[in-house]
Amino acid sequence: MTLEHSLTTPVSEPSRGRPRNQQTHDAILEAARSLLRQEGESRFSIEKVASAAGVSKGSIYRRWPTKGALLIDLYMEGFSEVVKEDARSFRSEVKRYLMSTVDRLRDPLWRSILCSLMVESLHDPVTAELLRLRVVVPRRAAGLALLAHAVQAKQIPDDLDHDLIMDLLFGPLWYRVLFAHGSIDTDFVERLLKQVEPILFPKTSTIASDECKQNLIT
Repeated sequence: MTLEHSLTTPVSEPSRGRPRNQQTHDAILEAARSLLRQEGESRFSIEKVASAAGVSKGSIYRRWPTKGALLIDLYMEGFSEVVKEDARSFRSEVKRYLMSTVDRLRDPLWRSILCSLMVESLHDPVTAELLRLRVVVPRRAAGLALLAHAVQAKQIPDDLDHDLIMDLLFGPLWYRVLFAHGSIDTDFVERLLKQVEPILFPKTSTIASDECKQNLIT
């Protein structure tokens, strides 16, 4: 089995042999959440999670190969149904898509955890692959699906570079996460979208620009 295959397989999915106990699985996640809130990331450990959940460390490692894998899955909770491809307003859905990440990162705990995992990924290829496959890939896939739906609905041009659009949307966000030189909030998202909108909606932007010029003339 390749590394990518092992990491793309959901960690909660039972393997062949004795079925995994869902109650045990849920108890581990609940214990991990509580420990993070009570003691923070620096004192978070598999040993403490096992003790709080009343399970063996082996029970945890059979589900999550590393502490980072468990933290990544906790971070991603709630993201699975973020994008509504049938949303009537593409603008509002893009904002909601970005705000789901912003809301998570406004929590100092999750922001610290994600930064630590990103630093760790520079030295640990397993963590790097986990972040790519369980955070970056699914979030980008959701965004790309949203863009593709908007093209089909004729809400945006069909000649846009969707991969680059995703970079334009998330690049400023991750830059602020890493260097903490600016706030990450609703105002930031609105300002970001204002800069990207001329690319997504060129006709609307041209009309608005022409109206502005006409007002200046008159």
